[in-house]
Amino acid sequence: MEILTLVTSVVGNKLKSLFEGLLREFGEEVKQVINNNILEYQIEEYNRNYCTKTLLHRVQPKNLKDFYQPLFITTCDRRQRSIDTRDNSKRIPTNSIRSLFTKKQFITLIGSAGSGKSTIVKYLFLNSIDTNFKIPIKVELRYLNDYEGSVIEFIKSRIFKLNRLATNDRIIERLMNSGDFVFFLDGYDEINSLKKEKITKEIDDLVKLYNKNFYLLTSRPYTEIDLLPLFHNFEVCELSDRDINNFIKKQIPGEEEELCDKIIEAVNSKENISYKSFLSNPLLLSMFILTFQSYSNIPQKRSEFYSQVFDALFSVHDSMSKLAFVREKQSGLSKEQIVDVLKLFSFISYFDEKFIFSNIYLEGKFKFIKEKKKSIAFDNNKLINDFQVAIGILNKEGTDYAFPHRSLQEYFAAIYIFSLNDDNKKIVYKKIIDFLTDRKIFRQTTRDNFHLLLSELDEKNVIKYALIPYFEKYIQETNLQETKYEKIIDNFLTLDNVFEAFYFILKSNETSNANKYFGKQFDIYRRSDKMEISSKANKKKADGYRQRLAIEEIQPFLKNFLPRLKQKKQELTEYLINESKSDSEIVSII
Repeated sequence: MEILTLVTSVVGNKLKSLFEGLLREFGEEVKQVINNNILEYQIEEYNRNYCTKTLLHRVQPKNLKDFYQPLFITTCDRRQRSIDTRDNSKRIPTNSIRSLFTKKQFITLIGSAGSGKSTIVKYLFLNSIDTNFKIPIKVELRYLNDYEGSVIEFIKSRIFKLNRLATNDRIIERLMNSGDFVFFLDGYDEINSLKKEKITKEIDDLVKLYNKNFYLLTSRPYTEIDLLPLFHNFEVCELSDRDINNFIKKQIPGEEEELCDKIIEAVNSKENISYKSFLSNPLLLSMFILTFQSYSNIPQKRSEFYSQVFDALFSVHDSMSKLAFVREKQSGLSKEQIVDVLKLFSFISYFDEKFIFSNIYLEGKFKFIKEKKKSIAFDNNKLINDFQVAIGILNKEGTDYAFPHRSLQEYFAAIYIFSLNDDNKKIVYKKIIDFLTDRKIFRQTTRDNFHLLLSELDEKNVIKYALIPYFEKYIQETNLQETKYEKIIDNFLTLDNVFEAFYFILKSNETSNANKYFGKQFDIYRRSDKMEISSKANKKKADGYRQRLAIEEIQPFLKNFLPRLKQKKQELTEYLINESKSDSEIVSII
């Protein structure tokens, strides 16, 4: 069925009853204009999601349905930890939006970097129209970072009015109250930390006010997203062995069957079995496919993946065949200079919490980089062209730019920190710890890609300048006789944030498991009193439960955990001493 016919059928059916009301109040002409504008918007958005770019298809957009490998999700508890994402009996398919929303009206889709959240949203957007489910509206939450109004105002002004779906406020209200829409709220984790608490409340207001519609919200894990009480949490499953093989077949053109077979053979070889967990992530599997002909081994570290990917992006232009060619770089910069610019820009933008970049932002940061690094000179437009066309490290989205995947920004920011001298590392790691432990900032606290990359690349300095100073301060300053329940909870949460962020080094689940347990205990208190956590009238009761939890559960945990924290600090200190000693002994032989 042609897209125009398909969209016309869906929109016409869904808004039939609404249009009858509009006809009585506003007349036939207004009804027809709104109908036409919604059709135009849906056709444009359908095409935008239907044809998409990826790391493997980064110059010419490709039909999503041609390469999409259906992904699975599974339920997870309020602390965002699933039962087992590779247990087939627990996996829920995402190939039907109607089935997904059969028993749930508000869904949170949680997944780590590269797990496929945004691709699922694109697929479900198309499926909503294909199956005549609801009229889909996609809201990319990162755009709220530079918007001064509320979430509801953003949807009304930037989606309904800007796209001319409707301009009359009463008509917009009618539309949003109709229950004929499914809203995809994509990228909760990309909201600026200083605005997240405000926007979280506004999302809650949105779903309560327009509660006939369906909502799907995506986020990375550990964003405290469970503060949205109406939403049911689901986690994106890892790829199973069969999924991995099917994913590879979907990405490789049919005429390159031999290459496809070689990649599948490499992935399933016995010597690579211990690294198979890397490849259960769609992004990392795509990276391996992209780099296979140059690097047929599976790297032991995630940071090595990103290095290989950039090498492939820099040297090869949108092809996995041996006929690929090197695209001319207009900026005149060497590969090393381009990497330096990417490191500096990624470091600055990451800590600015910018994930999408306007021309003005790019121009300003490039000017700053050239002022500070006199050895690097380039024309801004030519470098942007290199990033976008010759290398494919930036994608253009409307009038703005973004990395093909946010994890690439995190990688370049991490290798910039790794390249700093000890004095500057000390400053940066202190700021990272301050950010993780500042409870005034509503932020993502995460066992996630950026902290993992830092731990891989710069383990000794993370220990020396981040972990040991933090543990020393915590041991000295934490009052275990504290009576204020808010402070007790803060003492635990800041500790858990650090253990989560640097799990790769600390390798301890104690605080994580405790956090999960405390969450369940709070739910038990709440359910025993049949209290709805979102009710303002019950806020006092909720505070009472938190006080009981802090005094009876959290404080005793902290007292018992403190000796183990001292032991962990001692182990890390001894590790650094032994490493320094062994290095001195090695150096002494020359």
